[in-house]
Amino acid sequence: MQQARRSSLLPLIAPFLLLIAIGTLAYARLESWTLLDALYATIITITTVGYGDLSPQTAAGRVFAIFFTLFAIGLAGYALSTAAAIVFEGHHAKIALKRLENRMKKISALSNHVIVCGGGILANRTAGEFRRRSVPFVIIEADEAKLKRTMLWLHAPYVEKRQRHYATLDEVDLSVEERKTVQELADETGILYMLEDPTDEQQLRAAGVNRAYGVVAAMEDDRDNTTIILSARDMARRLGNAKLRIVASARDELNMHTLYLAGADRVISPNMIGGFSVASQMLDHEMAELWDQMLYQSTEQMRFGDLKAVDYPALIGKTTEDVRRTLAQLVLAIRRDGKFLYTPEPTEIVRPDDILIVMGPNL
Repeated sequence: MQQARRSSLLPLIAPFLLLIAIGTLAYARLESWTLLDALYATIITITTVGYGDLSPQTAAGRVFAIFFTLFAIGLAGYALSTAAAIVFEGHHAKIALKRLENRMKKISALSNHVIVCGGGILANRTAGEFRRRSVPFVIIEADEAKLKRTMLWLHAPYVEKRQRHYATLDEVDLSVEERKTVQELADETGILYMLEDPTDEQQLRAAGVNRAYGVVAAMEDDRDNTTIILSARDMARRLGNAKLRIVASARDELNMHTLYLAGADRVISPNMIGGFSVASQMLDHEMAELWDQMLYQSTEQMRFGDLKAVDYPALIGKTTEDVRRTLAQLVLAIRRDGKFLYTPEPTEIVRPDDILIVMGPNL
């Protein structure tokens, strides 16, 4: 009924009833029929049934029937098509609601996950890395176009076509994937998302900020990132998740200090990292090539990472060379007593409180 009120069907009811009344009275007067016969003739005319058992006999009645039939069929056809559209929209709305309920049920079951706020390029690449490393996450973005672009870059066939185009300049057909809806792409990729405003603290709560490992504030406006940090930090504290880790991006380096003051654990500047990458490509060719392969090759699983000794008690008391042999992880540095020990010797002993900075395949 709500859909009917919002549609153009209700305004047609009064003209439709008026049409029946006009037809009934006109047939009764012109053909001298009873009101029941006139109503019967009107209805079979509007519905185009035309049983043939009752038809106008006078010239005036037939002229009226010609124009009445044309007008009635047009109005009835429009009314029926509008009604069919309401039924279809109602069915579509029920399916969409069911999908939303299922998606939110999956999100409510997440724990120790990451909430990615934003659907731009930075958020897209961040989500892609989480997916590659099997880290559960949910994306929140209010702009459907941005969210769809993020979904496309997490869609393996689409990425493969893009990479083939970049490598060979061959023409590729991207329309198949680009015609799909956000929900269709999410179904195929298994990505959980919320088409909501991430600056709304209620949406952060719905995304499970009280159960999350971390929040990524990757909006294109630093003011939005500040709002997300403040909301997430406050809600996590009040909901019993004081250890929530928040990483934010700063479009303007001048805002980095503000984001730290808002409560971010770490603030990164895409411009600064991009400048470092450009310089590396120019001066350190092979290192840059290694870096590119690690980042952009979908089949490459080599990564830099942290390895806490307490999580691998069998390594405590062993050497960094033992770490390489046992876990296939090359120890590049050790975080010890708040300081970094760079390029430790192969004979360096791993201590219980050490955090090893390693490079190797995903653990």
